[in-house]
Amino acid sequence: MISKGMFIFFLWLSNIFGVGLAIIPNVDNIDRSNSNSQHNEPGHLSLPNLLHANNINDLDLTWDVLSNVKLDTGRLIIDNNNGAVWSKAHLANTVDEWTIEMVFRSSGTSKKDLAFGDTNGLALWLIDSSNSLPINVKNVDNFGGPSQFDGFQFLVNTREKRGLKIFNNDGTKTLGNTIDQSIGDCSFNYLDSLVPFTMRVSYSKRRKWFKVQIDNNLCFKTDQIILPNDLNDFMFGITGNISPSSQEAFEILKLDVWTHLTEDAIDDHALMSDGHLKIEYKTVTADDPKDTYIPPSKIRESLMERNRKHREEILRQQREAQQEGNKDNKIDMLLNDISFKLENLELRLSSMDSSVGSGDTSYDTKVLGAQLKDITAIQAQQQEALFNLQQGYDKFKTTLGHQYTELLQAVSKLNEKVIGEVREHQYSTEELSKKVDLLMSNHKEVAYQYQNGNNDFKNNDSDLLPSIIRWVLIPVVVGIILLTIVVYRLRHDIKHSKLL
Repeated sequence: MISKGMFIFFLWLSNIFGVGLAIIPNVDNIDRSNSNSQHNEPGHLSLPNLLHANNINDLDLTWDVLSNVKLDTGRLIIDNNNGAVWSKAHLANTVDEWTIEMVFRSSGTSKKDLAFGDTNGLALWLIDSSNSLPINVKNVDNFGGPSQFDGFQFLVNTREKRGLKIFNNDGTKTLGNTIDQSIGDCSFNYLDSLVPFTMRVSYSKRRKWFKVQIDNNLCFKTDQIILPNDLNDFMFGITGNISPSSQEAFEILKLDVWTHLTEDAIDDHALMSDGHLKIEYKTVTADDPKDTYIPPSKIRESLMERNRKHREEILRQQREAQQEGNKDNKIDMLLNDISFKLENLELRLSSMDSSVGSGDTSYDTKVLGAQLKDITAIQAQQQEALFNLQQGYDKFKTTLGHQYTELLQAVSKLNEKVIGEVREHQYSTEELSKKVDLLMSNHKEVAYQYQNGNNDFKNNDSDLLPSIIRWVLIPVVVGIILLTIVVYRLRHDIKHSKLL
């Protein structure tokens, strides 16, 4: 029987040989690798070699430089407020296959700049410009980029977790740059680092993957992102923002673009998990190394699949352990003690059998009896523990039953109270409805009486005018006529008397 320590030693030894086989170069394939080196040269969409640039204006031909971006000894520096560089040309072959690499470094430190997670950040963008906010100096409130965009944002900052957060948006909403809104993330400490980091984003429709790597280590990979065929070519760029109170600065050393998958994009060296690397090695033996060539990318790709399965298995075991964590620890200790003593008993029985077979009768059966007594005592302790557990379970069940009964009573009382209030409200509503009906009836009656009064007034007016004419005007006219006649006669008489 091989002990656990020996097994671990042989496993470690096999891993060492696996590493050796993995790193030994195949001389026959050196020429083949050299022939592919030109294929891995960055395309024309890449950022120019910054070491050959004299000033920031040398980028104006193919790139738009916005806000606060400086060129210093082969580096683009964003060290105060916001800055951005956007490619004037769009990413060709967007819906098919491509690779983008950004090499960057932060001069910040954990002691001074960790608190600026909400303001300090560097982002790589892949967006559909036709469905995003315009790229200009006005739309820079999202770490130097637009707050509403259709595409992907790869944000490096220290908010909630130091490292990379990946965001996807459809152009209709504004994201808060929190981890729960991201589609993926991985942590790595880019602060306090004197060496730059390489972020690589690759997509392949044929291989059905969307992958993000940090320093050749797998950070994020999924087969659930498929870019539609009618999608416009992505606009891509780099933006950053630094708080004026912070001394941190982001340095952009390189941005390379390929319209195909590179060897490094296919080759995953390790798996990133919470800022740490998990590496597994696999030994591959070829019968004829001259005729059979196995690219390292295929070997490491299978290793990543094993890493993924191993990680899922660990997570599953952790979940199961958490589910089983509520069991009684005393019973577990007793069971472990029983198992240990049973193993010792088995070994001693085997030793006794061997000694009996060899004619050795020196084995003392009293030892076996003592061990059996120990087992009996342990079984009694186990039964006592189980009895105590059963009593605790019964007590818990009784308490739960009482609480359930009290809860039902409280719910019943609350239900009765609610029903009473509803009935009272219904009665009040009915009374109010009756009063409203009575008020409406009174209103109709008053309106009817008012209408009849108007009609009577009109009828009285029509009868009054003829009465006035009959009893007032006619007598007045008659009186005037009579007065006129009297005056005329009087004048005539006076005139006649004068003549006489």
